[in-house]
Amino acid sequence: MLDIAVTRSPAQTQTDPATYAECLQFIGTAISIADRQTAADIVVTLKDCCGRGHADRDAIWADLTDAEQERFKELLALPPLAREFAQRIRETIGYQSRAVAGVVQTDLERAIDRGELSVADVAVVVGDRHFLEFQELVACCPKYFSELPAPSIKAATKKFS
Repeated sequence: MLDIAVTRSPAQTQTDPATYAECLQFIGTAISIADRQTAADIVVTLKDCCGRGHADRDAIWADLTDAEQERFKELLALPPLAREFAQRIRETIGYQSRAVAGVVQTDLERAIDRGELSVADVAVVVGDRHFLEFQELVACCPKYFSELPAPSIKAATKKFS
């Protein structure tokens, strides 16, 4: 989950005050827009900045309020729905049913469209290998709704009198 220290430690001197302030601003932005993908991207940036010694992870975490810390951790937590879809995907792979795969894929796309989870959330839980197997199974699904045939030229050019 989050590699920022959960327990508060005394704030240490920051190597680069501008980077430190920017890291705090990034976390605040993720919290204010409540976007899980942004929060996950910010964690990567924080790891890089702190790993290179530009900012102190413990000091950044300590400067957040308890509510901010909690909200940021919530944004980084995987939604329960991701675990549900991971289970359905594993079962679908076991069935090797294209029809079941199509239904699960449709449900997954609807949940993503509603903003309830992302493909990355599901892939993390189910694992890359299983997710790829599922995608291959879905790719073999017949398309149930095909386009209507184009109207004939005769019908399109027919003059109504």
